[in-house]
Amino acid sequence: MINQRILDSIGEIEQISNKLLKTKEKVKDEELERYFCKFEKARMDMYDAVEQENLFIKFGGGEAINCIGEEYEVELQNDILKIYIPETLPKIKQGISYTQKRIMSNISWNVRKYEGLFYDKFAIAIIKIYDNKPIWDTDNRNIKPIHDGLIHGRIIRDDNINCSCYFVQGYYSCEPHTEVYVLPAEEITRIIDKKIGEKVYTDIAKF
Repeated sequence: MINQRILDSIGEIEQISNKLLKTKEKVKDEELERYFCKFEKARMDMYDAVEQENLFIKFGGGEAINCIGEEYEVELQNDILKIYIPETLPKIKQGISYTQKRIMSNISWNVRKYEGLFYDKFAIAIIKIYDNKPIWDTDNRNIKPIHDGLIHGRIIRDDNINCSCYFVQGYYSCEPHTEVYVLPAEEITRIIDKKIGEKVYTDIAKF
């Protein structure tokens, strides 16, 4: 069943690709945009087929299909979980995409050896996004797959206000990638609260 779904998706990609190639130089921007949308849908269908098959395999006690990206790196050092993602994060306006699902899945698979690490702690995810554009906005990037990956990998219990928080910073790099550092949040939030508290107290004292 899974093989047939994947083959059907490949056939759909082949069909729309061949149709587009026939027009060559006459291709319009709108046609290219429609092509990428259909291509993305086909990739999502293949990904969902593998995910569904994995559920059946796990239920039967078997070993799931390994979709781990070899370039992803995870290590634990001084109670800090470091995750290297070999690509930049997708833009929010792209909505739910194959890229988002792939990042979430790869994080989930790679961090499982540290299952339960911050499950009963309030944790912070420090996210460093590197892109090859000199100027861009961090608030346009979708960080949801990172939190979803940490939840599915059972590193954190949830991403609600009682379980986790995050910090995001953008950088320029000729090699786009993302770095994530997950650690207990108490010490960092204590410093922030102290700084904010001191400033508020100073401002109030002026009146």
